[in-house]
Amino acid sequence: MSTLRAIIVFLLFIAAAYVLGAILAYPLKLAFEPFFDLQYRKYVTYATLISGLVISGVYLKTSSLLSFKAFGFSGGVQRYLLLMARAFFYGILLMLVIELLLQVLGIHELDQKRSFGLDVFTIRLIKALLVAFLIGLIEEAIFRGGLFAGLCKNTGAIVAVILSSLLYSTVHFFRYKNLPDDVEVGWFTGIAMMPDAMYRFYKWSILDYFLTLFMFGVLLALLRLKYGTIAACIGVHAGVVTSVKLSDYYTNRIRGGDFDYLVSPYNTTFGWLSFTVLLLATVVYLLKKDNRQLLS
Repeated sequence: MSTLRAIIVFLLFIAAAYVLGAILAYPLKLAFEPFFDLQYRKYVTYATLISGLVISGVYLKTSSLLSFKAFGFSGGVQRYLLLMARAFFYGILLMLVIELLLQVLGIHELDQKRSFGLDVFTIRLIKALLVAFLIGLIEEAIFRGGLFAGLCKNTGAIVAVILSSLLYSTVHFFRYKNLPDDVEVGWFTGIAMMPDAMYRFYKWSILDYFLTLFMFGVLLALLRLKYGTIAACIGVHAGVVTSVKLSDYYTNRIRGGDFDYLVSPYNTTFGWLSFTVLLLATVVYLLKKDNRQLLS
């Protein structure tokens, strides 16, 4: 299969994941509506994550790769968890550098209204860890797991790193809007919501945030190439999300300062500053002697 054809096939699978997710949102709502009071856009988002996992498996199957190993789960459990834990602290360190720069440049400040007591911090940390590892597990199984493994086989490492990272960044800006209260939902409501979900792509101001997520995706893809599993990917991802959750709670963004342009208007932390830090971290990682052959 030629590289161009492989890319087209890959994009068709992604489109199928979104369509399937939009359709599955309706039965998901019927099943969980008695227990949860959620906006329909939430059901569409969760159903799309489920369909993403399913379509990743189908993509691997068509590439003759379907296995836990292809999804990034292989090796001994102890080694896997140790690698994940070590990578988690690297994710924390990465975000600590970004947060310190934000503080020094006067973009962030500590929120004096928050309680810094050990009991409050412990609760916040536990919540952040649970959300972070859940997000890390699901997203990495999809983007650096099934989709990346299939892309690597069909297009090669370089294309796989770039395309999977572009996709990872893109999906974060695909945001469904709330439906009016008088709209009656059905099987194809999610599909009807799709055009409005792309409203952010018409704004150049998302560029810094988009590139930050793209560079983060590149770094995670390199970790998948190096270790052959998504253990390190999950760890770094969870470390970053945990740090962001705690930062969002304990700090405020100061708008209108001299360096305000270094952070996206759509986020309180990510922008040109975080993109630069991630770019430098990725370049340094690639320049390490043991990693220079990752993309060959």
